[in-house]
Amino acid sequence: MKLLLVCNAGMSTGIMQVKLTQSANARGMATEVLAVPLVELDDHIDTATAILLGPQIRFALNDVQKKAPDGVPVLVISPPDFGTMNAEKVLNDVMAAVAK
Repeated sequence: MKLLLVCNAGMSTGIMQVKLTQSANARGMATEVLAVPLVELDDHIDTATAILLGPQIRFALNDVQKKAPDGVPVLVISPPDFGTMNAEKVLNDVMAAVAK
């Protein structure tokens, strides 16, 4: 599975990237988490299994949903989950969205 974590290229997104990778590894999931700034989304969108938007760019949700390939869920990480780096909850949300 390839998760695309889209942000404004902040340090906190890098921390979330590491936490998501650790959570996926702990579950035995073969997962790549790639953090990219919004301006580079088009370079990576076609290979994503799911797309996660940091709460600071939730304004881009509709545009990203239009660009996403069919069947690729686009989720906004909630401010509380992002603020506490709750990667377990975020990964659960991703798994539920991918299963739909």
